[in-house]
Amino acid sequence: MSEQPTSRRQFLRQSAIATSAAALVCSPLDKQASVKAAEVDRSITVKTAPGVRQVDVLFDPANYTAFPHVVRLDGDELLMAFRQAPSQERVRHTHPRSVITVIRSYDRGETWDVENAGQLAAGGGQEFAPIYLGDGLVGGLLAMHEVVPVKEGERASIPHRHKNEYPYRNVGGFWCWSDNSGLTWPLHHNVLFAPKLQTCSTAIKLGAGTLLAPCYGNIEQGLTGVSSNVVYRSDDSGRTWSAPTVLARGTTNTRDYYEPVILEVEDGHLLAMHRVGRCKDGRHGLFWRNESRDGGKTWTEPAETNITSGACPRLLKVSDGRLLLTYGRRYVPYGLYARLSNDGGKSWSDTSWVLRAAPNSNQGYSSSIEIEPGRILTACYAQNSDGVTGITGTFWSLPSR
Repeated sequence: MSEQPTSRRQFLRQSAIATSAAALVCSPLDKQASVKAAEVDRSITVKTAPGVRQVDVLFDPANYTAFPHVVRLDGDELLMAFRQAPSQERVRHTHPRSVITVIRSYDRGETWDVENAGQLAAGGGQEFAPIYLGDGLVGGLLAMHEVVPVKEGERASIPHRHKNEYPYRNVGGFWCWSDNSGLTWPLHHNVLFAPKLQTCSTAIKLGAGTLLAPCYGNIEQGLTGVSSNVVYRSDDSGRTWSAPTVLARGTTNTRDYYEPVILEVEDGHLLAMHRVGRCKDGRHGLFWRNESRDGGKTWTEPAETNITSGACPRLLKVSDGRLLLTYGRRYVPYGLYARLSNDGGKSWSDTSWVLRAAPNSNQGYSSSIEIEPGRILTACYAQNSDGVTGITGTFWSLPSR
């Protein structure tokens, strides 16, 4: 019987622990007592999204392929990045041969030029989220590890913390850029701006031109294993970055925050959504949200939503002004879902639009673009009927208001 795989939540917690070697201590923010809250209502009202058409982007039995991000370049050209590592009996989140693969489509996602794929972040690339800034400039947030074979951990001075993972060290979040539409990714076009933290969703560009990069990890000196969400700012296209601003602070007596996503609802008004873990009140798997009214300089206190996922949230503002939330649901019924908001993310539709059913919880990292008004392409990862993990594409139409 094979060993159980490391869940993504376990891995995120282990990564937070890996950012600090000090003993666990309570900060002044942790004085409130833990409260056992009401059980989570995980009921869901499901409808199939209109005009659904499924495509398989890439399923390679030799590789575990996951965490896709898709962006539109100029015209009909799309760029997609995702993690690949050798397929093994158990699911691992680390591997010495983990890389970021970059492919493109010239026909708005109908076909993909896999044969001429590019790569970056060899040896520990975890996830890469690109953003197109125009004139051939593609930037992106890279989550990067150092990973070595188990037998070499001691020589590399990298501890082997988890028996189901390779020895790894959390390097941090990088800003990477390409001047030629993502065809090449020069090594000197990399800035480590978030040491020992991790990226997940893409950066956003505000109307004023400022870049904001959301990250997560351990930010408290001496506080081991507690994860918070933060955001960095850049006013020079990613060459230099500010100190982090806290989006949502994790504490020992409340919860961990992971994998934030941010969106500019309107000029200066931002929405953030968060994945959570280690919830002391037992209310696991729900998204949390908060807002900024000053371009991300200050944020309201996070508040719980009623949306069950267990994976990360992804946001898009569509052409009719609504906000689109896509997410994988890692509770029955499994699958890729969408919700819509008419009020800037304060509330979400009662209906959960199913985009693609999934056989299990090994799925849930999505990315969407509006390929024409009202028509969406959402990429995700999931297992197929042969048990191969790969990248899916779902074309669908926005439901009417």
